[in-house]
Amino acid sequence: MTMNESNYQWVRTVGMVSSIALLIFIATVIGLGLGLWLDGKLGTSPWLVFIMTLVGLFAGLYESVVILIKATRDADN
Repeated sequence: MTMNESNYQWVRTVGMVSSIALLIFIATVIGLGLGLWLDGKLGTSPWLVFIMTLVGLFAGLYESVVILIKATRDADN
């Protein structure tokens, strides 16, 4: 890593970490939308909305943890 790249490493880290809230929100909304669509097709309301929203939320949280681990490792190097 050159000197110029190391000076801007913190900008990359802040960018990754600041995207976490948006990631969780979008994953949850996608799960909600998929659950609504499936409930409409299958007539299982409200169960698939609930399940798919939770799946989206957990997927967003999982990806957030992966981003935080990567940012922490990059900061240590």
